[in-house]
Amino acid sequence: MLTCADVRATNPKLWNSWKASLFHDFYHRVKRALRRGLQSPIDQEHLVRETQDAARRLLVERGIAEADVERAWTGFSAAYFLQHSPEEVAWHARLLAERDPGSDEPLVALEARSLRGTTAVLIFTRARRNGFARTTAVLDQLGLNIVDARITPTGDGFSLDLYHLLEDDGAPITDDDRKVEIEQAIWLSLQRPEDTAFAVSRRAPRQARMFNTPTQIALSVDERNRRSVLELTAGDRPGLLCDVGKVLMAERIELHAAKIMTVGERAEDVFYVTDFDNRPLDAPAEQRLKDRLMQALDRRSLTS
Repeated sequence: MLTCADVRATNPKLWNSWKASLFHDFYHRVKRALRRGLQSPIDQEHLVRETQDAARRLLVERGIAEADVERAWTGFSAAYFLQHSPEEVAWHARLLAERDPGSDEPLVALEARSLRGTTAVLIFTRARRNGFARTTAVLDQLGLNIVDARITPTGDGFSLDLYHLLEDDGAPITDDDRKVEIEQAIWLSLQRPEDTAFAVSRRAPRQARMFNTPTQIALSVDERNRRSVLELTAGDRPGLLCDVGKVLMAERIELHAAKIMTVGERAEDVFYVTDFDNRPLDAPAEQRLKDRLMQALDRRSLTS
């Protein structure tokens, strides 16, 4: 409560529904852990079952058959259920259950006002090279702020991408025409990826420019999954993810999964990547990636 009060007292304009949802989630996670006792940590299998059971209850209320739910969840690993709330999992399952099982047609859907106070955008499509770079470029061109994102591959060659968006001023997206504009722009980028523009001209908000978060880049290898892990911390600003996507594309690096998180004016992002031969990056490739990212992000931070 003191932290919430401090944020709102420092600058009430910085407080929005997204920041409120972060504190809400943190509070309930800590409360649940304390109730169970710190000596009894929750294992992953229990958390997965808990999320699935809660999502099933929501889907039953909507009249979705159990068989359709199981089909919708085919191909998703435990990581998917750990990264998404029951409400998100139920929303995804409902959309996927209504989809033709044999279809390769992309699915794009918007949830106007998610529980996080954002507009959630779901993209379910065949895994596509440089898809992240193109989608983030489209969203940046529309003047939208990506406050959270999850890129989740499936075991059968698809990718479920979830973006949580706010307007550039931190306000939720409420205008129906605006929602249609977003959905149509994403559809166009999926149908005609070669037409995607990557230039971002927006300046960072004044309050964001007051903070000087140094860019930090760390690379390691996930031996179990045979991929490299790119951890990036930087000051949040318009075009950040688009710039990262452009560097990955230029360096011929394949993005397999990502966790994007904005905390205040600080972006904390994790990317799981390989080279185009599906191997972890070697030492020279790691160094080139670090150098290109530092160059791109530091250059933009000076001009934002």
